[in-house]
Amino acid sequence: MKSLELGLDRRAVIWIVNCTLGGTVGCTAIAMLITYYCTARFGAEVMATTLRLAFYIPLLLAIPLFAFIGVKMQQLALANRLLVQASRYDGLTGCLNRSAFTADVIDFFAKQDLTPFPPTSALLILDADHFKKINDCHGHLAGDAALVGIAAVLRGAVGEDGVVGRLGGEEFGVFVRSTDAGAVGGLAERIRLGVAEDGLPEGGCADAVTVSIGVALFTYPAVYEDIFKIADEQLYLAKGAGRNCVCMMEHSHMPGDIRAMADQLRSGFAEFDARPRAERTGEGGQPWQLAGR
Repeated sequence: MKSLELGLDRRAVIWIVNCTLGGTVGCTAIAMLITYYCTARFGAEVMATTLRLAFYIPLLLAIPLFAFIGVKMQQLALANRLLVQASRYDGLTGCLNRSAFTADVIDFFAKQDLTPFPPTSALLILDADHFKKINDCHGHLAGDAALVGIAAVLRGAVGEDGVVGRLGGEEFGVFVRSTDAGAVGGLAERIRLGVAEDGLPEGGCADAVTVSIGVALFTYPAVYEDIFKIADEQLYLAKGAGRNCVCMMEHSHMPGDIRAMADQLRSGFAEFDARPRAERTGEGGQPWQLAGR
């Protein structure tokens, strides 16, 4: 309970104050109206005495009551937020846990069915190399620190362009919503190099922390389970190629000519939107429109 009390921020305190004042004013007003209606016929002196009682008694009772209720409601809201956070995030690394990561990515997949020209996305599966040696040589605290370091590199590299999750153990997942082969390849290399540069353990063990990365670059429509399987297969290829490397595969259900047409339309719309407004209007100042049947 003490931690919940300390967790009440400025907005929560303002809400408690407003709740207390509003509830007290409302109760006092209702009490005085009822008292006036019931005692008006008994004369001015009786009515004045009862109105004073109707004013002070709600003040004495309502202020502590509404303050107590407001604090408890804010503590309950804070506890609910903490429960939601605990159910979605990995406690060690701060990344999404596997279930939350999968749910968010599947939700994005579903929304692409309503998008005329959905983007090209990528799913990256990463696994720390020889992680058991790190635990055996330096202890599990060092292994936990290595996982936290990997998560920091992932968040720094991905930023707001994707979703990062810990899939379990020393395995992580990264989903990039909109990308292409060159961009996702560069992202995977930045992650690999970032982990290798920051992942040198201290002590007598010379094993550095490195990651192997499997990448599935794909276009929609797609099924998450199929894309995950492709990325996982690429991860095992990276492991078999000597670890500390990246393997990538492009996947699309669309035929090649339709995919090329969609890419061309996508780039055409982007180029059209990037033009100045004067270039996008006709002689009469009206915008050009796409003709269709």
